[in-house]
Amino acid sequence: MVPLGAFAGAEAAPASVSADAVVVSLPSPTGSNSVGVTELHFTDPDRTDPWGRGRREVMVQIWYPAQDSGTSAAAAWMPPGGREEQADYLAEFGVPRERWTLGPSHSYPDRPAREGAGRFPVLLNSPGMGDATGWSTAQAEDLASHGYVVVAINHTHEAFSVHFPGGRVEHTVVPLDSPREVLRDVLLPTRVADTRFVLDELSAAATGQQSQPVGPLPAGLAESMDMTKVGMFGHSLGGSTTVQALHDAPQIRAGINLDGPILGSVTAEGTDKPLLMLASGASPWYGNPGWEPYWASNTGVKLPLQVAGTEHMSFCDQQTILPQLTAAGLLSAETTTKAVGKIDPQRSIDLQRTYLRIFFDTVFGRNNTDVIEAITALAQPEVLPHT
Repeated sequence: MVPLGAFAGAEAAPASVSADAVVVSLPSPTGSNSVGVTELHFTDPDRTDPWGRGRREVMVQIWYPAQDSGTSAAAAWMPPGGREEQADYLAEFGVPRERWTLGPSHSYPDRPAREGAGRFPVLLNSPGMGDATGWSTAQAEDLASHGYVVVAINHTHEAFSVHFPGGRVEHTVVPLDSPREVLRDVLLPTRVADTRFVLDELSAAATGQQSQPVGPLPAGLAESMDMTKVGMFGHSLGGSTTVQALHDAPQIRAGINLDGPILGSVTAEGTDKPLLMLASGASPWYGNPGWEPYWASNTGVKLPLQVAGTEHMSFCDQQTILPQLTAAGLLSAETTTKAVGKIDPQRSIDLQRTYLRIFFDTVFGRNNTDVIEAITALAQPEVLPHT
């Protein structure tokens, strides 16, 4: 495990930005903790990359509760691979690359972890198919501000672009229109293996028993991770990965699937661990096999809900980016509505943040109630129960 260090500073956009470019802002986190962020490079000595010739390598991005002290500038909203993907995504909609730029995040690179508050639960995050880390920064920063360590995994050669130390860049080799069999039989097992490997490396770091050379992590970060309290969440195929990893990895105690299909062996076998599922208003999976409020062959709590007015891309940072570009006249309202729905953008983000936090707070004993009671008490008019 090798720390990449800060990715603060200049944008990695491929084109220069005009003087009148729109600066897209990221919603502030709502918790009381300052947030630190770092990137780490992991190499799995026991696994060959399915699309390469060498050992499997992944980059992870970590947000965590940090000390208030420090004078460094905030980190970039996304690491370079995420910003490249964002530029490509918007270019497909005809948004000129020089007419917009992402504002800074609310996280500070490599800042020392917060002291004196004990250890924090760890939440793994798996991005959507083809997505790089940083596309769920609004969710990750908010969770970190409320006392969680959030670890997002770049699934190399599937993610749009992954930047490694030394300047090496690995791009996706997986078409977005790959058939369901490829998702189920190739991408999902690779993603779950990435997740379990990263989880093992984090556990080793937390106990000082790393299996590979380690450079200096941000001060106090390793000691701040409570590896007895591990959850996971993900969007789209990242949601699918979450559910299968919940089934496969004993360390993962609970999960949240954000509008992803149910794939893999968990479809038939289920899980005995709590699972919250948030579907978009037009989700093709909601109500279909896997999204029922029960497992046919297991006893785990399963809570499928649907957020009215949302679309599939509502459950990542596009929910805040696209409406701002529409307001600036750079993107049609029709395009934005098709991607993120008609729901008020800030309301959508607030709902997502609240449901994620309350679910994990309850699972890890921060609330004096059980999961079903907590989610039921949280009922909001836009969030519809399974019928």
